Amino acid sequence: MNLRSLSITCAAVVFAASTQAQSTFVVTGPGGTFPTSTAGVNGQYPHLNQTNVPSLPPNVFTTTVTVPAGATRITSLVVRGLRHPWSGDAHFVLKDPAGQRFNIACPVNAWNSTIFGSGCDYGLASGGLDYSFVDPSVAALSFPATDVQSCNGPSGAYHLAGAYKQYFNNGNGTWPSSLPSNLGILNTPLHSIAVTPGVWTLECYDWYLLADNGSFTSWELQGDLGATPTAYCTGGTTSSSCVAAISSANQPSASFSTPCTISVVNVEGQRSGLVFYGLDNTGFTPLPWAPGSSSFLCVKPPTQRSPGQNSGGAVGACNGQLQLDWNAFHAAFPGLLGTPFSAGDAIYAQGWFRDPPAPKTTNLSNALQLTCQP
Repeated sequence: MNLRSLSITCAAVVFAASTQAQSTFVVTGPGGTFPTSTAGVNGQYPHLNQTNVPSLPPNVFTTTVTVPAGATRITSLVVRGLRHPWSGDAHFVLKDPAGQRFNIACPVNAWNSTIFGSGCDYGLASGGLDYSFVDPSVAALSFPATDVQSCNGPSGAYHLAGAYKQYFNNGNGTWPSSLPSNLGILNTPLHSIAVTPGVWTLECYDWYLLADNGSFTSWELQGDLGATPTAYCTGGTTSSSCVAAISSANQPSASFSTPCTISVVNVEGQRSGLVFYGLDNTGFTPLPWAPGSSSFLCVKPPTQRSPGQNSGGAVGACNGQLQLDWNAFHAAFPGLLGTPFSAGDAIYAQGWFRDPPAPKTTNLSNALQLTCQP
């Protein structure tokens, strides 16, 4: 095998709070082609016994995705339609919005010029395959401990499609842990990479000087989102047969860094109302709002009320609505109940509004459990 060099492309009534459901995200970015390297990079490649590995090349083609707010963990990085005729030359790196780089699949042949063997491909000669890289703690395929050339496809020609653990070590040494020799790329398991919303980048290096370069059709970053806000308890039926329902598309942020709006719909039109919240429903059983009322108080005192507002809509109709911008509320009234919040704090919210013909001349919506994110 000839001397190696570096090129890069990037490519019903419920009286207890429900268990909140964990949701996931999948964000997809475009693919690209590993560029052909036309010259060595200072004549070097990253043998473990070298400390003069050069800086990253300046002209980088990037392929990016945007991770949503509320993401809590990265579970896999998937490269689809991947074809590269020598997996030991292909190096996949994930870069976070702050610019920190993390190894996903390290180069292997580049460690030691004696480990060249007969070669092992990503994909088939006739086209690419899908490869998913996961945290090393997950049950998945592993690259061989001593030589990545031990292929597991038919005839030993290619790596089978499927999930592979991240790899930092091929038996001949681990990617260096300190600068300058590690190019600023860390050996961090996926589950331990801090997830922040924003643009994430896949960088793909090719450590071979000649034209055995590869390509892929697309890539995905997959992971977990925080539990979604969960409705519980029951809403009362008003004198106009309206049943108000509370919801929020997003969890609140302890740092108020992401939007969160709590909405109560199906409220009687042209009624005054508000949203209130509490912090601890431990051992609390919802209480009938008034004798003869179909509403229940579903939030344990003490509670915090938001400013009053008009529901809008039409009198006698169920098209009124109450809204609470969580961040604006707390910005306008510092020191409200629960502040300062921390990630993981529980919040229980409910809507209240006037209904003159009803018992106690008021009614309540159902309730909503939220959990603060970072």
